[in-house]
Amino acid sequence: MGKYKTLLVNLGLFTLNTVSTKLITFILVPLYTYFLTAAQFGITDMSLTVVSLVAPIVTLSIGDATTRYIIDDSKDQGRYISVGFWVTLFGCIVVLALLPLLDLPIFGGLGSYKWFYMAYFVSSTFNVYLANVARGLNNVKLITWVSIASSLASASSAGVLIGWLNWKVEGYFISLILGGVLAIVLYLIFGRALQYIGIHRIKEDRQYLKRMLLYSIPLMPNSIFWWVGTSVNRFFITSMLGIGASGLFAAASKIPNIMNLISSTFWQAWSLSAFQQFKKTDTSKFYSNVFAVFRTFCFVAASGLTLVSPWLASILLQKNFYEGWVIIPILVLAFLFNVFAGFYGTIFTASMRTAYLLTSTAAAALVVIGMTWLLIPLIGLQGAAWAMVASNFVMYIMRVFRAGSIMKIKVNRFLMVANMVLVVLQVCLMLWQPPQFMVFSGMIFIGVCVVACFDFYPSIRTIVGVVRKNRGSHNRKVEQGEV
Repeated sequence: MGKYKTLLVNLGLFTLNTVSTKLITFILVPLYTYFLTAAQFGITDMSLTVVSLVAPIVTLSIGDATTRYIIDDSKDQGRYISVGFWVTLFGCIVVLALLPLLDLPIFGGLGSYKWFYMAYFVSSTFNVYLANVARGLNNVKLITWVSIASSLASASSAGVLIGWLNWKVEGYFISLILGGVLAIVLYLIFGRALQYIGIHRIKEDRQYLKRMLLYSIPLMPNSIFWWVGTSVNRFFITSMLGIGASGLFAAASKIPNIMNLISSTFWQAWSLSAFQQFKKTDTSKFYSNVFAVFRTFCFVAASGLTLVSPWLASILLQKNFYEGWVIIPILVLAFLFNVFAGFYGTIFTASMRTAYLLTSTAAAALVVIGMTWLLIPLIGLQGAAWAMVASNFVMYIMRVFRAGSIMKIKVNRFLMVANMVLVVLQVCLMLWQPPQFMVFSGMIFIGVCVVACFDFYPSIRTIVGVVRKNRGSHNRKVEQGEV
């Protein structure tokens, strides 16, 4: 199967996975914003924020190394899976020992739910690890239906526990835990990970651990700084404006997270192809064509989401949460630069040069810390959002320039800059709200679509040509009896 066809097949499966799971999560936003207060929603968001910081540190980012080495060294897949499992378990034990720290005021009351948090951390961490194993084994179908089943379990239990039994924050945690536990059980039953895990191999696996840590350790500080760039503003908001404002910011962030419907779907399929194709011929052309299509859909999605943000907010952000809609366009712009930076990040992970990820992400973290601290007193929640835009833009630009020394990705700079300017202009219009601003926003959306078509047409034509050529070659082999 050709590389483009493989990518498209995986993309289709991950699309089914992401659309179903993210859509379910998206639908739950009105439930949360209706039944939870801003402060309660702020606590639930704080739990997600802390997990995203702690998990990569205590697990040494071993899941990423497991995926990479399973693909690269098929003979010793079991060894890498076993090492990853025990490191993940050790990380959970570390979190258990540090659990009393959640009582500190900086966590906004999360300490009252520390045992719920612990159960959620364990279920989430092992769910992510086993999904990494399945991805490395190219078991994409398993990931898809496990994720769907897990999301349905979380959604249905959330409806019962929060909406009917009125369990509030406790119901939120329990629903997530149930979904995570179901996913773990399904992965262990139907995946291949369980057969490789055994205590007797721990001493034998030390050399594999060293090899994996050389890859994963640079990802740990990168994950920390990535977290700083995307989540540290919650602590600034909580300390300067209160946990209620943090909840408002978190609720508004749910709508720009639709960008993850595109990025996370693409990410899961693309990372497999990026690793598998990196050492082969025409890699630069492959990356360039894929990025052209990817950025096209990202620009169109960002502009479309900005256009309909007031309407979406009126449906999804209930009661006092609606006032947070004005920061949605800014956050959409921040997410746009974030996913572009993430694409260039795959060049460094595929080439196993993960150290530079740390530099670019650290610079972005410093930007977001400084600008958040400066802008929140001046313009409130909008300041935190604009700080994220600046941070992600810095990370994106740094990775673009450095990635050129590893691989040349051809980009039509004029068309890409044109779309960036159009999206920034649209965001500003939505904030300033001059007369007929929605009409002008719609016109800009049409302009983005037109520019995007010109940008990705050459790459689409190349991809279609390669797929047809591979299909024709396969058919000839079939006719000649070679297949």
